[in-house]
Amino acid sequence: MIPRNYLLMFTLALSVVVLVVVLVHSRGFGGRPAAQMEINLHKKTQAELDNPSGALKFKATRNKSCPQAALCGSTNKTVEMHLESIPLNTLKFLLHGMVSSAEFNCTTLKYFGKLGAGIYPVCMNSSSIIPKPKNCLVYSFGISHDWSFDEDFAKYGCEVHSFDPSIGKPDHIHPPNISFHNLGLMGFDFTLGNGWKYMKLSSIRRMLGHQNRVIDVLKVDTEGAEWSFLRSVVVDDIDELLTVKQMIVELHTPTGGSRAMTSYDYAEIIQYLLELSRLGFLVYLNLQNNNCCANFTPLFPPGLAEKCCHETSYVNSRYLVAK
Repeated sequence: MIPRNYLLMFTLALSVVVLVVVLVHSRGFGGRPAAQMEINLHKKTQAELDNPSGALKFKATRNKSCPQAALCGSTNKTVEMHLESIPLNTLKFLLHGMVSSAEFNCTTLKYFGKLGAGIYPVCMNSSSIIPKPKNCLVYSFGISHDWSFDEDFAKYGCEVHSFDPSIGKPDHIHPPNISFHNLGLMGFDFTLGNGWKYMKLSSIRRMLGHQNRVIDVLKVDTEGAEWSFLRSVVVDDIDELLTVKQMIVELHTPTGGSRAMTSYDYAEIIQYLLELSRLGFLVYLNLQNNNCCANFTPLFPPGLAEKCCHETSYVNSRYLVAK
């Protein structure tokens, strides 16, 4: 049974979600269009963040240890959000509600990949979002050694591009007809000291000549680097997701197990998800698993029986056609 105080906090968090999403959809962050966001360099102590006297403002720093530290986007834009006086635990409940509450009822799911960590759902509700064989494009970030998702989509009839710098393979064609790229997804272009190369989504699309292509399914399972990617597409390159029909993102704790998440951290990632909602992306499914508990701590309050990784599936409402 969930303690009564958790239920009260969860109710408060849901109320905040409704209010904030309404504000974001109507005005953008800080009451300004997303394209006009500017960075506000400000940092508070944990005590100040847990009991802020005014609006929280967030520092965006490019962290040289990326992708291990994933809150590391570019430094020339900002996101401002008024989350004043929200305690740390309430922010945890707020985040939980945002990733686990379905906003779109997908009644027809098709699973691609084999059971286990390699299987992912795709919504097949409407003809406008169903990938069309021989005329569909799939990006799959994070392979490890399980190609089953990518292989299933290639057999389905889509053009599939797979990305992973960590498996030690050069660019090649993986059977049946998958284009593998030895690079990863991040919020900016850079190369680690070990030679692993990362690029932001807009750079990858330019490299492949896909600037004007629609991506039917974008799968992101990048062990924490997803937050840097999300930052880039909701702050810097806000047009990149407009031509993505469906997106599956496995969410991990941005700080890994290196330190506890602060109110600053939660407020920052909540902003990214709120802006994702403002761009029209609706959650249709959320699954959890324990496969990454060795490296990532849970994001949510201990009173909730949640796992360490949260696979959240989104549909772009811009492509939904009323029946």
